[in-house]
Amino acid sequence: MLSTSHPRTPREPLLGKRLLSTLRAKGIEADNVTRNRRTGVYTVKFAAPNPNNFYSRGTDPARVWAQKIEDAFAGVEIIDTYDSVAEWRPQHPILFATVFLRVIDIAKSA
Repeated sequence: MLSTSHPRTPREPLLGKRLLSTLRAKGIEADNVTRNRRTGVYTVKFAAPNPNNFYSRGTDPARVWAQKIEDAFAGVEIIDTYDSVAEWRPQHPILFATVFLRVIDIAKSA
């Protein structure tokens, strides 16, 4: 039997979701952030505004997003970047850009 005398406390967002909201607050419009529990590496994903439109402009390259993140946060280490380029489309837009990073100092990053 469940006790109803203790109200549930709201759950704190996961680390990736907290970083996503912090990035957005700093003007970096990431689509999703996940954190690998084993390594502690965050995967920050960016997507083209309209990937279904054959002639749409893609997103910025991952190295540009990585620079924006480094400029906004002092306590991060960029580990790697990856661009998913649509070679078959005109102008070869970047459909998805991914930045892998590690948070070194939470106090400096927030």
